[in-house]
Amino acid sequence: MVAGLFWQRQRHDIFQRYKVDDLSSDIEVNGWADTIWLTAQQRKDSDKAVFGELAFDLTDSLTLTGGMRYFRNDNSLYGFFGYGDGFSGSTGVSQCFSSEKFHGAPCVNLDKGTHESDHIGRVNLTWQINDSKMVYATWSQGYRPGGINRKGTLPPYTSDFLTNYELGWKTSWGKVLTFNGALFRENWDDFQFSYLGQNGLTEIRNANSARIDGMELDLAWAATYNLQINAGVAWYDAKLTANYCGWLKPDASPETVCPPGTLDPNGNAVSGPLASSGARLPVTAKFKGNLNARYTFDWLGGEAYWQASLAHQGDRTNDLRAAQSAVFGTLDAYTLFDLSAGLRKNGWSVDVFLKNAFDKRAELARFSECAALTCGAESYTVFAQPRTLGVRFSKEF
Repeated sequence: MVAGLFWQRQRHDIFQRYKVDDLSSDIEVNGWADTIWLTAQQRKDSDKAVFGELAFDLTDSLTLTGGMRYFRNDNSLYGFFGYGDGFSGSTGVSQCFSSEKFHGAPCVNLDKGTHESDHIGRVNLTWQINDSKMVYATWSQGYRPGGINRKGTLPPYTSDFLTNYELGWKTSWGKVLTFNGALFRENWDDFQFSYLGQNGLTEIRNANSARIDGMELDLAWAATYNLQINAGVAWYDAKLTANYCGWLKPDASPETVCPPGTLDPNGNAVSGPLASSGARLPVTAKFKGNLNARYTFDWLGGEAYWQASLAHQGDRTNDLRAAQSAVFGTLDAYTLFDLSAGLRKNGWSVDVFLKNAFDKRAELARFSECAALTCGAESYTVFAQPRTLGVRFSKEF
């Protein structure tokens, strides 16, 4: 049996002042010369949990494990943000409800908090067939705590939960082959979806539910005394299982019914869901694979090696929302090939490596400096390191 307690408390004092030299006093933040915008806030995040797990040997080869975690999260954001009352009648000082000069700000217009408590569990059954082969079945849950968006006018977001159903095996065959794998289904409820919103601030929303079906396999093969080959492959089918409309219902659950003409909470008519049920989850390739071969041998009184590595990743979408994804486009599939060789002797070693040997322009990520529909057409793409030849010397003491 394993049991424990967890406690964590964080505090973040936020202060940001946007200054414009010789700004007219009529539009300054009240009491702050040359300041067009002021943020003075304090954020507090508290997490508590009680957890435990019990493993019981049903037989010499069959073990049942069960566990549970009870948790409570408390998050708050308090203070001021915005313009002076001479600049805006809808944000900043004009929206203050307290004259408290919090951290020097002219007043308080923000007081938000979230409080959540729940529990998650885990059950695992393991069958140790013999000393070299084992199979298992697992049902488990995980979560991420909710919180408050940095932009005070946005609603908070709630915890998201992942329920995992998994069948797997870990096996070795003689002294030359190891083969492991797993099949799984993951149901993701109220998952937290983040994106760059207005004013360049990251927004986090609950995007209802998704499902990920997948399989992962890895193999290690001692082909000869000198040659070791490792390989891994993975397949994923990750998609929404309900519409994502972009706002919450009064009970704080994500809205899923929003046909064209539906009014959002601001009274604006929408053209339909931002992402429809069945939409592919972003940044998740349908296929990944890697292959590595390493050959070691005695040379010049030391241990030498050569190694070749291949890594492949399929194409990926960049955003969950259909319109934004169309602006960003798809991240293309890529395959990278690396080579290296070296010698180790008497504590000294030298390695020569060639990364991205074929100089592939692999697209790793794509982003924009502001909201995708505003400047996504002028996005930035992060590429893999170009072909690089290097030599590394090292000494062990």
